Formats: sequence, structure tokens, C-alpha cells
Amino acid sequence: MKRLVISTSVAALIAGGAGFAFAGQPGPNGHNNWGLCNAYAHNGGGNSHNAKPFAALATEAGDYNGDGTTDENDVYAWCADNGQKPGGK
Repeated sequence: MKRLVISTSVAALIAGGAGFAFAGQPGPNGHNNWGLCNAYAHNGGGNSHNAKPFAALATEAGDYNGDGTTDENDVYAWCADNGQKPGGK
């Protein structure tokens, strides 16, 4: 009986953890928006923002703020409007 209770508890914890892992809404590269926006904000800009996940994020953002240029400000605006504040705030 004791083993059954322990086994059931472990299975419930694993299932609950899997639910949290998949709870985030996917971003442009199929992953969590918050993590991608947070990494973008803390990555330092420049050429490092040319990495594939960041390029996908920039493509998704496009000219999000409508100022006629596609730049970091568009990504930050996209992240903020999608509930993902740059810097993790």
C-alpha cells in the first residue's frame, strides 16, 4: 500500500511538472515568448541579435511600432504588447 501511495504521488508530480512546462504560449520560434524576449533584452544587441531565434522574433515583430524602420524598438514593442516585458518585468 505504501508503495502504491508513493508511486501515485511521484506520477502526479511528474504529470504536474509536464503541464507547467507546456503552459507558456509559444512564440515565433515555437517556444515561450517571455524567455525569448527576456534573452533578447539581455543579449546586448548588435550581431548577437542575428541568431536564428532572435531573427525569428524580429521577423515576427516587423515594423511593429509603425515608424518606417525595423529595429530593436519594434521587438521591444512587440514583446511588451504580447505580455512579455523585455528584461523580464
